[in-house]
Amino acid sequence: MKKKKTRKPYLAGGIAAAAAGVIYASLFPLNKPIHFLLLAGLSALIGWVVYTMATGLDVSKKAPVQRPFTATGNPSVDQLVQHGLEMLSEIREENAQIPDEGLSAKIDELEDISRRIFTTVADKPEKAPQIRRFMDYYLPTVLKMLTNYRKLGERGVTGENADKMKGTVENAMDVVLDAFTKQHDQLYKADVLDVTTDVKVLETMLKQDGLLDNDLKAAKQEPQAQSLPM
Repeated sequence: MKKKKTRKPYLAGGIAAAAAGVIYASLFPLNKPIHFLLLAGLSALIGWVVYTMATGLDVSKKAPVQRPFTATGNPSVDQLVQHGLEMLSEIREENAQIPDEGLSAKIDELEDISRRIFTTVADKPEKAPQIRRFMDYYLPTVLKMLTNYRKLGERGVTGENADKMKGTVENAMDVVLDAFTKQHDQLYKADVLDVTTDVKVLETMLKQDGLLDNDLKAAKQEPQAQSLPM
């Protein structure tokens, strides 16, 4: 829930500005226009500084720009992707409350890889069965892990066990990132095999038509010839 805005920051800023004006007037003369300009400028500056301190600077992490997902027309796949995006949103919220910059950067990278996985499934719904375990176990476990990590920090838990748990989470993120990257690559494994097969068939047909030896073979040898010393 968003915090309700109060008038306290404005009031504090106004009081500070007025106090600065009174102090300035008691210390310096006000017999020239420039003096009044200095008074107004100083009062405004002090008021703004106090107002900013009262409201707090916005240091929250900004969510990355994300392209919207379009419906695939397959209800089960659309539901799968939507559920995944909801978990990523929760992971992003946990990340916003984790002060460790190194861990936070890894979480950002994990979110990026995960979104690419969902993008692939949204573009090619037939690949949805390949991420069932990713959805049912891997991503929820990461969310639970980060939630526990954040709660330990909020509660000020210290000691050997807490330090061990935090270190385990930080080290685990490297393993998770590697696994998620492989999960994304596996979605294209069949596509790579199809391309390889098409290339082999093309080469076979070119050989049969007598085109490979004269054209492609010469093209392959040309870079080698260029690398020979003069």
